[in-house]
Amino acid sequence: GAEVLDPTPTEVRLEEDRYISYVDNVQLPLIYMSIPTVYARHPDEAPLDVLMNILGSGETSLLYKNLVKDGLAVQATAGHGCRELACSFTVLALPNPAAGLTLADLESKIRESIAELGERGVQADDLQRVKAGIKADNIFGLESVSGKVSQLAAYETFEDDANLIGAEIARYEAVTAEDVMRVYEQYIVNGNAVILSVLPDGQDVAPAKPDTWTMPSRDIPEMEDVSNVNWTAPVDDFDRSVQPPAGPNPALKAFETYTGELSNGIEVLGTVNDEVPTTQISLRIKAGQKHETLDQLGLASLTASMLNESTMSSSPEEISNRLDKLGSSVFIGSGDTYTTVTIRSLTENLDETIEIAMERLFDPAFNADDFARVKSQTIEGIKTAKKEPTAVAGEMFQRLLFGDNNPFAYSDSGTVESVESLTLEDVEAFYNTHYSPQIADVIAVSNLGEGKIMDALAPLSGWEGETVPTSELADFPELAAGTLYFIDKPGAAQSQIRIGKRALGYDATGDYYAATLMNYPLGGAFNSRINLNLREDKGYTYGARSGFVGRDGYGYYVAQAGVRTDSTLASIQEFMKEMDGFNTDGPRNDEISFTKSAIGQSEARQFETPRQKIGILSRMATYDLDPSYLDDRKVVLADLSLASSSAMAADYLDTEEMIVLVVGDKETVFEDLKTLDMPIVEMDADGNVL
Repeated sequence: GAEVLDPTPTEVRLEEDRYISYVDNVQLPLIYMSIPTVYARHPDEAPLDVLMNILGSGETSLLYKNLVKDGLAVQATAGHGCRELACSFTVLALPNPAAGLTLADLESKIRESIAELGERGVQADDLQRVKAGIKADNIFGLESVSGKVSQLAAYETFEDDANLIGAEIARYEAVTAEDVMRVYEQYIVNGNAVILSVLPDGQDVAPAKPDTWTMPSRDIPEMEDVSNVNWTAPVDDFDRSVQPPAGPNPALKAFETYTGELSNGIEVLGTVNDEVPTTQISLRIKAGQKHETLDQLGLASLTASMLNESTMSSSPEEISNRLDKLGSSVFIGSGDTYTTVTIRSLTENLDETIEIAMERLFDPAFNADDFARVKSQTIEGIKTAKKEPTAVAGEMFQRLLFGDNNPFAYSDSGTVESVESLTLEDVEAFYNTHYSPQIADVIAVSNLGEGKIMDALAPLSGWEGETVPTSELADFPELAAGTLYFIDKPGAAQSQIRIGKRALGYDATGDYYAATLMNYPLGGAFNSRINLNLREDKGYTYGARSGFVGRDGYGYYVAQAGVRTDSTLASIQEFMKEMDGFNTDGPRNDEISFTKSAIGQSEARQFETPRQKIGILSRMATYDLDPSYLDDRKVVLADLSLASSSAMAADYLDTEEMIVLVVGDKETVFEDLKTLDMPIVEMDADGNVL
């Protein structure tokens, strides 16, 4: 064929601002500004990235200070996305309904923040913060094989030099305040933007300005006749129709662990990961949504969020600035069972990072202004989730299985009503009652050895606390097997389908693990029966899966997908057909072989990164597992047989014991669903039966 030349980047400049808008089924309006700049690896890319960080990245940014912290917006960020041919400097913001700002007001606030940058200039902290982040990101990116190969391949592909990481860091290290202000003037102050307004359907919301631009019509030329092109087909010395077989499963040895105990009784479980000079620590406190009352849903999550705010001696911005200058992160979050302090740091900065983590954990200010803002953001997040069929389906399926009397069945964020009723005093009471070393442990993965990690954790030794009250699960409801539950989402382009029942609680090497292996060829892999049918053969969905989800003492089985609205009925029927066939006949011999090979091969990358090892160690700590459980699982996998899998399929995959949940457009799909031989119960997104 003809020679293919590398494309040449074309400078893009807009002669004037372009205003565009569209209506979508969303909870909040959004303004999105995009200014064309340069292209990847252009000399001005690095200073523009620094500029982006100062304007709208994190709690130290001007957009956060001027819009989010003051409660004018629930989110306001900047970005500078770069590809080979073009970069775009972007700003987006979503207004806080409580503030009453229009999108036009937000645009003015954004432009004021941009102008403020010109007045304040670039400070020493700005440069130190961004450069530390660049260094840390590059090192953290080398923790996995995937990260290494992606980086090497990208540099080789686009720059003809795979070994470019040093130069990449150096070009950011070389950025000066003068560079940043130069690109600020050249591209941002003197550049025009596309300003997009996204307007919620059914709400009286005006765009930032009336549209001034429409997409021009395009005439696509007919393809030229290529029948006379002279070419020669390449000749192979092997048969491309024969797929090369996988090699033998790698023989992996479980990584070594160590245990320790701080003077106040906090147990430590760790391992050495010396491939990169990084440390990740997970401090787990056994206090989460299970420990809430039904009238205080969301309290555990709100309490954790408040610990990411002001401390007695520092503002959130000051803490964020300190962390960013170290290239570190400290985040406190809450789930069903645990509140977790996650610490990630370059090992050289570990002591300072732990000091910041301890300040957040032990000295929260519980500031009233912070609480009002976090509470408002939480409520808006819950409202937004109610617009998302996926989120609604996930929560309502859990509530149908485990009952409205179990707090863990609800979203971790709670409900609008419960969060609205929460007070700052409630948060302080939950913190004082449930945050205790008596129910805490530490998981650590670092290039440091046990001794140095224990020394670094010394600040935790002074933590004192009382015994914490335990919580009990409420009885689960009787499942109305064979019932279809339906929630209307008018205009939804997809229907969310969940089919399942309560099932096995988690165990590492027993029936639960064996059941996950049994399900793998049915719905656990990309080329499982369910996905090949609904996605590859029928084209109903981007992906369909099934699997067992196990927790401590309880669990469930679910088959799920987001499918084209017009295929809702057919998708349910195909799900049922595949599960019924598997329940009756079990897997085939070739599927057993596939499962053994696929899972055995994939295990090679399950122990790579500190994040993965933290997950494995956390599981060991939660379920009191010995490291040898990883070896025991290999034995279970090797012993997987047609007979055992068929027996488990018969025991656990009876669709007559399952319920079906559909979240979709009633006007389009409801009449079709009536043809199923199932009673239908209509509900709203809050779980109320209609």
